[in-house]
Amino acid sequence: MVSSGPRVANESFAQWESMLSASYVPLAVDADRQGGFHGWIDRASMPDFDLSTLGSSGQFVRRTPRCIGRSDDEFLLVSILTEGVGSLHQDGRVAEVTPGDMVFYDTSRPYQWDLTAADWAQVVIRLPMTVVEEQFGTDRAHLPTAVRVAADSAGGVVAGFFRDLARIQGEAPGQAAVLAGNAVGLLSSAVRLAVGDLPTGQPAQALTREQVLSFMRSRCADPALTVDEIARSCLVSRRTLYRLFDDVGESLSAVLRRMRVDGARALLTRDPARPASSVALSAGFASERHFFRAFRLEMGMTPGEYRMLAAAAPGGGRLRGVTA
Repeated sequence: MVSSGPRVANESFAQWESMLSASYVPLAVDADRQGGFHGWIDRASMPDFDLSTLGSSGQFVRRTPRCIGRSDDEFLLVSILTEGVGSLHQDGRVAEVTPGDMVFYDTSRPYQWDLTAADWAQVVIRLPMTVVEEQFGTDRAHLPTAVRVAADSAGGVVAGFFRDLARIQGEAPGQAAVLAGNAVGLLSSAVRLAVGDLPTGQPAQALTREQVLSFMRSRCADPALTVDEIARSCLVSRRTLYRLFDDVGESLSAVLRRMRVDGARALLTRDPARPASSVALSAGFASERHFFRAFRLEMGMTPGEYRMLAAAAPGGGRLRGVTA
């Protein structure tokens, strides 16, 4: 993390520019306003890409021809705005983005980010162009650079996946590593959708699975949610629905159970006095008995034991499962 007051703003901002350049590609950065500056970056490396979250006070970020000349590696960068507003300029296009929106940009060509909000934050994926050329099936000259992928579009489901992946990386890196296996296929689908094509093959299957997961996350707290309703709402057959999960080695019921237990963990931590029966119902469990059995299976302890350990943990934060 980098922070400063007005008296050391220039020195700290130079450090921030160096951190951005080391984390992504060489960049030129200018502050949006005089005075104090703050910024932070958290990074993780996955098998085919780097995943990071970052945020700062307002600034202008430029990838100039001179910066391009200082590096040999070429990447596709994908940004998902989570706070603030911004404008991405590349290839004669301008994408105005708000929280939840996603954009693509190519580091082999100049671009500029105008991030003028008092505070902003992003999730960023850095994918080598060699991976893009091998797996996307889209000519790099036709990548949808500086094209806004809205949060409520089909491609926005992919943005939601990476927001969740960044969060899980901070809480349970082992689980994030497993989920990351779908990441490149999902990005390929989002790129194809952004250029007006329909994804096919494995990327299409990964996108459909993520659409199903997104629907399940939105409805998992409903105890009456059924397989038929999931299939009908996601426009797939029951057979296809089961196959989507069998192909990645987990059952639909196990995924739904884990979502509900995760919701219960948040409720147990947020409201220590709330009765377990109320937590069970709000998290989507049909009965308190079902809740206790599912919670022990996922977490290796009872809800009461979890609540006591969470209360004793630094900051009272949520605990990871002990059986994963």
